[in-house]
Amino acid sequence: MTELSVVIPVHDERAVLVELVERVASAARRTSLSFELVVVDDASRDGSAALLRELADDAHVRPVWLDRQHGQFGATKEGLRAARSPKVVVLDGDLQDPPERIPLLVASLGEAPHEDLVVFGVKSSVGGPAWFRIGRYGYHAIQRALPSQIPAGAGSYCAMSLSMARRVADVPVRDANLAAVLVALGARPKTVPYEKATRYDERSRVGPVGLAREALGSLLLLTRWGRRRALGRGPLA
Repeated sequence: MTELSVVIPVHDERAVLVELVERVASAARRTSLSFELVVVDDASRDGSAALLRELADDAHVRPVWLDRQHGQFGATKEGLRAARSPKVVVLDGDLQDPPERIPLLVASLGEAPHEDLVVFGVKSSVGGPAWFRIGRYGYHAIQRALPSQIPAGAGSYCAMSLSMARRVADVPVRDANLAAVLVALGARPKTVPYEKATRYDERSRVGPVGLAREALGSLLLLTRWGRRRALGRGPLA
């Protein structure tokens, strides 16, 4: 049995897929834990799936192929469902979140991570096109008015226990930010800062409409009504 699972959802990332796997594997080795890379191909159309089949010759790489597009959070859930290690890290597949922070995220979990402890990588700076920065500002302005506990700058780059990963995988929500889902489930957050890199092709795979749907789903989860409707829960744990 492996000790660390790194879940990586990818969609049309052939251009960086080899570098992604190499850098994540190198970072995982520095944890001194046995590990697996659960790479979820979210119905890519650029040849990522074929390249992933080649990379699967590496004993550490466990591919998951989706025959229809699930979206970033949906693909992440499938990866979390497939993970089988006591410690789980989630990392986006575009290399904006540096894999080199994985050892610190894992170390911050401790030897035997508490079920509800989640270590978030938090961005110290955010770039992107103007529409993205404006939308993000509005999202966080609304978020601050809600009784949430999401650390500023937290997103999908994080480390958690396998039991928490399983709980996220079972959430009946399609569009949401992973950080919002974890907080709605009662996660106890710790943070590790990092510098977010510029996307290699400067083109978002989600787009304005997708980000708007993700933001709306996330904000609903931060309300009592939204949690009850989506999770069957009342106040945050």
